[in-house]
Amino acid sequence: MLRLLVLEGNTLAGRRRIAETAGAMPAESYAAVLRSLAPRVVVDIATPADASFALPQPLEAYHGIAITGSALNIYQREVEALRQIDLVREIFVRGVPMFGSCWGLQLATVAAGGEVGLNPAGREVGFARRIMLTAEGRTHPMHAGRAAVFDAPAIHSDIVTRLPQSATVTAWNTMCEVQAAEIRFGRGLFWGVQYHPEYRLHDVVAVILRYGQLLVDEGFFADLDALARYAADLSALDVDERRGDLAWKLALHRDILSHDCRQTELRNWIASLEQT
Repeated sequence: MLRLLVLEGNTLAGRRRIAETAGAMPAESYAAVLRSLAPRVVVDIATPADASFALPQPLEAYHGIAITGSALNIYQREVEALRQIDLVREIFVRGVPMFGSCWGLQLATVAAGGEVGLNPAGREVGFARRIMLTAEGRTHPMHAGRAAVFDAPAIHSDIVTRLPQSATVTAWNTMCEVQAAEIRFGRGLFWGVQYHPEYRLHDVVAVILRYGQLLVDEGFFADLDALARYAADLSALDVDERRGDLAWKLALHRDILSHDCRQTELRNWIASLEQT
């Protein structure tokens, strides 16, 4: 039986803000996805951004550790981020396998000696389009079953700007040169993606509603009414993914609508843990 740990990337205030629209904090949603992929798995949750943070079990008790997204910006070097960098560096030292989405990839990059910064191309929100596997990515077990080009749920304005040594880029697109990577550091192995394979359409809707006026200001929507209509269409498709009219309207295909496709990297990570 696998025992996994999910590290919540957000502060307490951030978790509460996200739960207001998404219905749960990111680590809770992430843990639910992991349990759905491996029903007999035991999943613990920890909140390392908190000053009162404590691990439920020693790091060595876990077969793998997953890291959520976060509203923090790692280059701000806030104490809530520095705690997490130190923890991830320690996980690398201990050799516990990790998987990270968005913030998780950025944390592992900085912990291993790389750099993260604001994306000069702007924000990627809703869905990352035309992600392409690199030559290494096409044969990497993290992406087994992925098409060579695919879309994925995403929300980020920060990107990996310099990879650490012993890192391999496995996917990219025109918005972000590092959409997925493997990082080897110390005794550890990290698989990570800049997108969110754990997200449902419901989570994308929550992101859009939470950002609201900011997305209008950045030109993603003409006004809040247009944003609300888009969110309503996504919500309807989340309820009934057979709505071909909405899927066509929103340009969403099997890589988004199929749970098996959308969760590819997480499913493959769990499979790799079960084989060790």
